Amino acid sequence: MKYLLTLLLFSYVISCDALLLQGQQNEEHPENPQEQSSPLADIIKSPLHFNLRTKTSGGKQYWTDLRIQDGYRIQQHTITKHYRLLDPKDIRHQWGTLKKCEVTFNRFIEAGHIRPYKKQVIILLHGIIRTRGSMDPMDKYLRGRIAGSVLNMAYASTRDTLEHHAEALHSILAHIPNECDISFVGHSMGNLVIRRFFHRWKDPRITRVVMLAPPNQGSALGTMFHDYQLFETVWGISGQEITAGFESLKTKLAVPPCEFGIIAGISPNKILQNNLLEGPNDLVVTVEETKLAGAIDFRSVNTTHTRIMANTEVQRFTYLFLRRGYFETATTRTSLK
Repeated sequence: MKYLLTLLLFSYVISCDALLLQGQQNEEHPENPQEQSSPLADIIKSPLHFNLRTKTSGGKQYWTDLRIQDGYRIQQHTITKHYRLLDPKDIRHQWGTLKKCEVTFNRFIEAGHIRPYKKQVIILLHGIIRTRGSMDPMDKYLRGRIAGSVLNMAYASTRDTLEHHAEALHSILAHIPNECDISFVGHSMGNLVIRRFFHRWKDPRITRVVMLAPPNQGSALGTMFHDYQLFETVWGISGQEITAGFESLKTKLAVPPCEFGIIAGISPNKILQNNLLEGPNDLVVTVEETKLAGAIDFRSVNTTHTRIMANTEVQRFTYLFLRRGYFETATTRTSLK
């Protein structure tokens, strides 16, 4: 019973936090509720239906990005398998087949509506149950300091396998010019998507990776709950992979073949603690679970798992690592053997 209550608590925390960030995003981009498309409506609409340029809900847990440039994105629905093209305000300009979306996408590029990639490209990957909106604070911080293209990738984190998510990441990279320098910033399970990608593909353009609260050694908390139906419903296929199936999964997770650093969270709240986990933790992942041999720098910061990407210290560390290859200075780097 204690385990079940804890699962409910942390699922609630993650869900509420996601809704809070989504609400902040909606304040920045107000929309007409009558024009907003619900996930259910997106599921049942026919790909052959006449396209209407309408505001959508932006993705949630049913859409995965396959191409991103200058805020425009081609996505595929995880259930119906049809595609759509969204602009930076989540207005749908095309849907149906991939070819139709790509034709419209390329026409926008030729017309100058979609600007070229910049020399430095940074790809953000959110964690399980979350949406790309959870990475908005990091997105905004990096855009204000780095003269590069920041791609905030959305993927149906609970609806498909890590391998499928890695294939989507590979699709995004395939559209980025060869002369670009690419870096990743991942939160939680987003880092396992990155490691799954590196298991299959080697890309010399990728120079640095910043891992935020990564479950590099699996998730003891998730393993406690994986037999519960609630866990399987909320955390989905990928949740099972990183818990009960982690022993099998870890053989398909590569150590990044480039410079990478890790930032772990430690809950600063003395009242709200997760006593089910041994040692310092961010309420979801322990500091020890985040570690991975080969990291050239490691830091722990007083923050929780769900808020780590919005922490100002974490944002500053991330920026410095992407620029210089360390979180503070070259002499204070803490490598993991």
